[in-house]
Amino acid sequence: MNDNLRKSRQHALQYWMVDGMGELSVGFVILLAVIIYYLQESTPGSLLSRIFSIASVLLVCGAAFGGHRIIQRIKERTTYPRTGYVVYNSGWGNKGDVAIAVGLAAFLISFVVFTTLTDTKLTDWGPVVCGLFMGILLVQAGYRSALPRFYVLAFLGLLIGAGLVVSGLSIVLSLPLFFGLNGLILLASGSLTLYKYLRQTPAPPGDAR
Repeated sequence: MNDNLRKSRQHALQYWMVDGMGELSVGFVILLAVIIYYLQESTPGSLLSRIFSIASVLLVCGAAFGGHRIIQRIKERTTYPRTGYVVYNSGWGNKGDVAIAVGLAAFLISFVVFTTLTDTKLTDWGPVVCGLFMGILLVQAGYRSALPRFYVLAFLGLLIGAGLVVSGLSIVLSLPLFFGLNGLILLASGSLTLYKYLRQTPAPPGDAR
């Protein structure tokens, strides 16, 4: 029974991610945040900088509270007419999710202990830490949905983070570059997934969407 429930949840999540809308939306928000950050830093102390600072807060709040609704509206015009409507109820319903959360907590504790004992600045490892955070979230998505592309995205994010740390760039440059590159990769992944989905799943006759 538990195995059947797990498979049902997995199929529902696969359906939710079948069109790449999740990656497109996250990639778009990340890139927009990086652009706003760059514009804010390019005009320090000015009124324009304050406006961009407010815009970044509005962007985060808008993405948090309105992102799902926007994706839902787009899916109503692209995905649901082709393959039907399914509600995915996210949650911590299986041991794999709990194991990933525990692993993340253990890593954070170990990392803090390591940097404390070796007198290493946390900022020096910023891109790697962000890459690990993003990687864990993507691995969780890949594990729960059984979609291999999320493992590839996790690996690329970690690779970019490690490369930026090795490059020796300051945290002011390396973090925006990290998020910018990962935003582009998510957009590319989502666009390719959506393209393949639209080609393989044509709209029903009489539906002009």
